[in-house]
Amino acid sequence: MSWNFKNWNWSGSVVTISTLIFAFVSLISVYISVTTWKIQREAARPYLTFIESPSLHFTKESSFEFEFKFKNVGTHPATTLSSRTIVFEQQLLENPILIDDYTVVNDIPRDTTTSLLLNLKDKVLDEANIPPHFIIISLSYADPIVHKSYSQTIYLKWGGVIAGRQQPLIHVEISEKENILKYLDTHHLLK
Repeated sequence: MSWNFKNWNWSGSVVTISTLIFAFVSLISVYISVTTWKIQREAARPYLTFIESPSLHFTKESSFEFEFKFKNVGTHPATTLSSRTIVFEQQLLENPILIDDYTVVNDIPRDTTTSLLLNLKDKVLDEANIPPHFIIISLSYADPIVHKSYSQTIYLKWGGVIAGRQQPLIHVEISEKENILKYLDTHHLLK
C-alpha cells in the first residue's frame, strides 16, 4: 500500500491540530479557573482571631476571670461556634482545674466580635501564689455558605500569680506543644 503525499488533505490536518491545541489550552484554562476559585473560596472562609490580648481580671469575690475576645476576620460568617477550654498546671502532673464547654447560638458575621469568659472561682487555693498554667482553647465552627466545618486550637501559657502580682498570658512555644498534646491525650481531653 503506497501513501500518496500529494493527495494528503493539508487543510484538514491543520484544522485537526489547531483544534487539539485549542482543546488543550481550554483544559489548562479550566484547571486554572477552578484552582483560583477554590483558593478564593478558602480565603473567604470564617477565621477567628484575638481582637486584643486576652485579659485577666480579679473580681471582688476573690475569683479570676479570663476574657478572650475573638473577631471573625473572614468574609463568610461563622455559625455553630463551640469551644472547649482546658486549664491545667504547667507541670502537667495534675488533672485540669477547668474544663469549659461553650456554644454560641448566633452567627458571627464578618468583623463581629464575640467574647469567651472563664471564671476560675474556687479553682485556686492560694490567690497570692498561683503556679503557671496552660490554657488550651479548641474552637470549631462552620461556614454556612460553602457548608464546611473548621477547627482551630489556641495554645496559651499563663505565668500565674507570684507574690500577689499577675503574670502575663503568652503564646506557647513549639517545644511545649508535644508535651501538651500528650497530656491532653493521656487525660482523654481531645475531642
